[in-house]
Amino acid sequence: MSDIPTHDVSRKELAAGLARGEEAAFAELYDACADRLHRYLAARLGSPEAAGDVLQNAFLRAVKSRRRFRGVENPVAYLFHVARNEATRYSTKWQRKVRGLPADKTSSYADSGFDDAEMVATALGRLNPDDRELVELKVFANFTFREIAEIVDRPQATVATRYRRALESLREWLTRQVR
Repeated sequence: MSDIPTHDVSRKELAAGLARGEEAAFAELYDACADRLHRYLAARLGSPEAAGDVLQNAFLRAVKSRRRFRGVENPVAYLFHVARNEATRYSTKWQRKVRGLPADKTSSYADSGFDDAEMVATALGRLNPDDRELVELKVFANFTFREIAEIVDRPQATVATRYRRALESLREWLTRQVR
């Protein structure tokens, strides 16, 4: 997987190419982040299939509103922000469809015999949505705290502190489950 250069000039050139609607610029952006974005969306949505749909919608939205890339300093972070919004739209639509169905039973882990992956998913589900997103962006999409701060539009120090607290919460809960 190629990656977007970290120096500002290349990022600005890419953003300018995206704003002009250049196919090569969108291909470069896709190559640079589609895999990370898909992993993040699959973790956030709980479904690789849903992640693929949302990923496609995010790129379509980026192409349709390409002029918004003018002045964007980090095209990858901007695309993750677009995808994050698309994931929220998808989740809202999905919740409307399943309203009235029985609640998910995954919170009753103790006697269920879940495997490790299900236990981790259950632990992540216990975090508040904002903290869970920070963990997903760091662990599944491999972003730095600076990049996450750009995506979620929060100060970097806040992101780092909340991430560490979320990990501590996960560690404590998982430790209690294993005992």
